[in-house]
Amino acid sequence: MTEQQRDVIDDIMDSFDFNKVHKVMEFLDWQWRDEGVPDEYSLKREARRLLRDAIENKTSISTGGFIVKYYPADNDGGEWVKLAFELESWDTEIK
Repeated sequence: MTEQQRDVIDDIMDSFDFNKVHKVMEFLDWQWRDEGVPDEYSLKREARRLLRDAIENKTSISTGGFIVKYYPADNDGGEWVKLAFELESWDTEIK
């Protein structure tokens, strides 16, 4: 992993509102793996792991409400990575 990639992860980790995610998970009693609602430290640890995995494997990844979108470098510039926490979504195939 490059220094720039590590810096991007650090920036996301410093900017993302893990406290807000934790409050929502507590309110909804959103438990991970029957271990209870994760604390902020566990949320941060999992988010950092997902960010690293997405960048190292050049793919998007998600679990436990977290979604990391990886966008490869193109002609317009460098690669991008996005961390989100999603409460609800739905998709349907159009045939």
